[in-house]
Amino acid sequence: MSIRTIHRQEKTQPKSQSSLRFVNFWKENYGPTNQIPRLTSSITCDLLIIGGGYFGLWSAIIAKTKAPELKVVLCEAGVIGDGASGKNGGFLQYSLTHGIEQGVDRFSDELSELETLGRQNFSEIATFIREHNLKVDFEETGAIDIAKRHDPNLANRASTLRANGIDAEYLSADQVQDHIKITGYCDGILMPNFSALVDPFKLTQELKLIALNLGVAIFESTPVLEIKDENVTLSVTTPNGKITSKRAIVATNVNTELIPSLKRYIAPVYDYALMTEPLSSEQFAATSWNGREGLSDIANQFHYFRLTREDRILWGGYDAIYHYKNSMSRDFEVRSETFDRLTQNFTKAFPYLEDVRFTHGWGGAIDTCTRFAPFFGKSHGNKVSYASGFTGLGVAATRFCAKVAFAMHYEQDWQVLESRYVNEKPLPMPPEPLRYLAIEKTKRSLAKEDETGRADLWLRTTRRMKFGFAS
Repeated sequence: MSIRTIHRQEKTQPKSQSSLRFVNFWKENYGPTNQIPRLTSSITCDLLIIGGGYFGLWSAIIAKTKAPELKVVLCEAGVIGDGASGKNGGFLQYSLTHGIEQGVDRFSDELSELETLGRQNFSEIATFIREHNLKVDFEETGAIDIAKRHDPNLANRASTLRANGIDAEYLSADQVQDHIKITGYCDGILMPNFSALVDPFKLTQELKLIALNLGVAIFESTPVLEIKDENVTLSVTTPNGKITSKRAIVATNVNTELIPSLKRYIAPVYDYALMTEPLSSEQFAATSWNGREGLSDIANQFHYFRLTREDRILWGGYDAIYHYKNSMSRDFEVRSETFDRLTQNFTKAFPYLEDVRFTHGWGGAIDTCTRFAPFFGKSHGNKVSYASGFTGLGVAATRFCAKVAFAMHYEQDWQVLESRYVNEKPLPMPPEPLRYLAIEKTKRSLAKEDETGRADLWLRTTRRMKFGFAS
């Protein structure tokens, strides 16, 4: 659908969308950034980082902190903060396995250590933010997961969380309403610790400044076109300059061109969000959202929602759109059908906020993989390390993955590198057209499970095979 078509549709938008503009709120709210020049000459370095999202920025910071003598260069194809790291919901959560259920299902033998590493990683991020006085609107609010129908497994899930070191409290339907006045939801779980909120775009800019201050050479508008293994070094081509590097970390999220084998494991899935105008004091009081927790419902087609510093509500999720042949386009970041659905579902959840208008709507691609958690690898004669497949829960996990990617080159005695979590790949996705058909079939089955509470044969089979789909 073209932008022109969408603009024509604005004439018939519901009242809540009458002021809606198709732009990333976080970036616009931040204002102009100081752009960094592109690479225009040939250079050499010890470590090249390709990609300037959270994973790439944390990789640069960790490298210069652990080994200040290294000459570290970071190349970003566009502008830092323009990708997924600058436009997500800003949920900073500890889990490295995309939640405790996925951890139990897929990494039960390593779960205790992974939970410990996740908590440690979260605590280190919180300490880093405070010690460096990062202005990222950091709020340790905790999180609440809520169910659309009574879920008898929630109490057991809370027990599993507590057994793995996470303070978790089962909430009855009435207790959920004490935390937030919301319609169409039942019981839930409160996790008051190891979950926080940030402004995601501000975090990209603050990490960029830290990296620059540590001596990282950053180049924006510098896409890497090719990496060649030259036996001793890597030869890296960009449009206006060549880079010779001893090692590299590829941190390009959904873009798999530099390591084509990654395409077997990654599907770019588009996710969308709306942002409201600031709530008035009366509107905010009506929500009873005094704990300011980040919330998510536990359906397959789920919403995530949170407050901003200005008491706006971010309302996202539900649709997960895959385009045939892993297609990606800026045009896909605007989808009026999804914005309409988000608006309708928001009104059902918060009928007393029917006069609140949405001001911003945007979308972006998530690097989804079948195990829901990031995976790792090496290429180009082991001179390149990478992580990918964050599947929508990477704000905190990217830092842990940066530690792993760095250790693959410089700290190979770290015991974590021997774990199954680091060494196993997800189940590959089938080639097209089977990939598209399988994803669409899975989406239909997930929607049916949300309606009936029962998994069909397709879901039962794919779950036994560890072939998952989520955003």
